[in-house]
Amino acid sequence: MRKVFVSNLASLDGYIAGPDREIDWHNVDGEYEAYGVKMMNAAGAILFGRITYELMAGYWPTVTDNNPEVTRQMNVLPKYVFSNSLTGVDWSNTQLVKEPIGPFVQRLKEEEGGDIVILGSGTIVSQLTALRLIDEYRIFTVPVLRGGIPAFPPSFPRLGLELVSSREFSEGNVLNTYWVK
Repeated sequence: MRKVFVSNLASLDGYIAGPDREIDWHNVDGEYEAYGVKMMNAAGAILFGRITYELMAGYWPTVTDNNPEVTRQMNVLPKYVFSNSLTGVDWSNTQLVKEPIGPFVQRLKEEEGGDIVILGSGTIVSQLTALRLIDEYRIFTVPVLRGGIPAFPPSFPRLGLELVSSREFSEGNVLNTYWVK
């Protein structure tokens, strides 16, 4: 069975984006890029919510100044976008999903292929967490206090996680990997 995992950056105070959805504070260096290459080469699909999809689709298809391997993977991997408001998608290898998220992701997990990564997409991370469909959380803590959009809404119920690894990066990011208890 395929694993679903989240790979996100969060400020020290727990925010995944600034108040206006800005991510200019993300601390992306050579070590982070090497992690990204390894992660994307092992991935078999990507899940997005509408907002993250629109940001990514506006960047990756035409980018020329990024790591070529990550750029290739972002453009060739199957991508699934969960949205009630979008009427279509135009990024290569992207499917718009209008059906309930839980059964769809459960079917994806049962298919053959590489693991399924969620990038950004706080709303679907919250929904899939509540459904217990996320197997692993890879959270980069960026050494900045930011304020903004939280990773989970304030009313989200408590869920215990088990720390399975921790890695400090030279520029100050700390990658903590958790499994659901």
